[in-house]
Amino acid sequence: MEFMENFKAALDGIAANRMRSFLSMLGIIIGIAAVITIVSITQGSQKAISERIRALGTNLINVTPGRIRGVAGRRAQALTDLFTVEDGEKILKKASAVKLVAPVLQKNLLLQYKDKNTEITVNGVTPEYQEVLNFWVEKGRFIDPRDIKFSRTLIVLGQEVASELFGDEDPLGKYVIVNTSLSRYKFRVIGIMEPKGQVMFFNFDRQAYVPLTTAQKRLLHTKYITSLLIQARDEESANEAVEQVDAVLYQKFQDDNKYNIMSQEQILSTMESTMGIFTVMLAGIAGISLLVGGIGIMNIMLVSVTERTREIGIRMAIGAKRRDIRLQFLSESIILCLVGGAIGIALGWLSSSLIASIQGWPTLISFWAIVLALGFSTAVGLFFGIYPANKASKMDPVEALRYE
Repeated sequence: MEFMENFKAALDGIAANRMRSFLSMLGIIIGIAAVITIVSITQGSQKAISERIRALGTNLINVTPGRIRGVAGRRAQALTDLFTVEDGEKILKKASAVKLVAPVLQKNLLLQYKDKNTEITVNGVTPEYQEVLNFWVEKGRFIDPRDIKFSRTLIVLGQEVASELFGDEDPLGKYVIVNTSLSRYKFRVIGIMEPKGQVMFFNFDRQAYVPLTTAQKRLLHTKYITSLLIQARDEESANEAVEQVDAVLYQKFQDDNKYNIMSQEQILSTMESTMGIFTVMLAGIAGISLLVGGIGIMNIMLVSVTERTREIGIRMAIGAKRRDIRLQFLSESIILCLVGGAIGIALGWLSSSLIASIQGWPTLISFWAIVLALGFSTAVGLFFGIYPANKASKMDPVEALRYE
């Protein structure tokens, strides 16, 4: 009963100065809204990226060249001409946990159709590329073994590339020009890939695919490849496949710094830990405004205690105990923070939804973020309300009644 009376007195105190109460809540509102918005955007992005990475297959392994360490003041250098198609064949033969190997030769080149041109990544690939990456042709066909054997000048376009060069025109059967630093080659379009979007820093829709032998012999004049895409037999075999691939490559190069082996699970783990650190860092920055808001509430409560000195004296004179006065002002502080937190959560949800609709970013408002925000705002109210509440409860009733 006493608690309800003190709680009602706290509400009356807040209602008596609505504008001041709102201004005191402003820091809490902004802080909570910022935390909710940041957490929802980063979590939504993390979920979207994770789903796109998993869509490539959790049994995917990517092998790329490493770096040569710098010696005697020289800088470390990235390796380029390292892997060959034979390396992939050796891995497929010796690594029992490996199902498929897709060698890739990659280069940024200029693609031209009539008066339109665009710079994209052209990939020299083999037929296994589709299955290894779980990335399929939507229209037409992909590179087949005969295209590899005869080094045909055929090309498969990503969705954005096809749209940018051809617009509403059907690209199949049309010819595009691939420009290199040394020559220009005419390629016939035989397929359009399904839309895949961007995964990490790689936009699948801005790619084009040609037979690997064509890329090696005609476009880039090299026997080397850029990377090896490897598919383990299943998800459970991925770690075993990584170890077997490492053994095969180490046997050849005798230096594990010359190559990098990265599984999808490792990529996911790295991405999730990085996004987690990023989220905590941004939420911490936004949380500073909660601290500032708590200091603002403490200041407002101190002003309120001074202004209501006579009221405190009257309450004490008619029988209110010191703990009642303390509880009243502490309740006011907590209520201000809770109401501010609730408004902040609503604004955070609204702003994250607005950003998602305008920018097309995914958002995910988690239950724990809301609970954490409300819990933190309550803790702020409790912490910063203790000093003003104690100050009010320690007043001398006689002196308080004399206060004008």
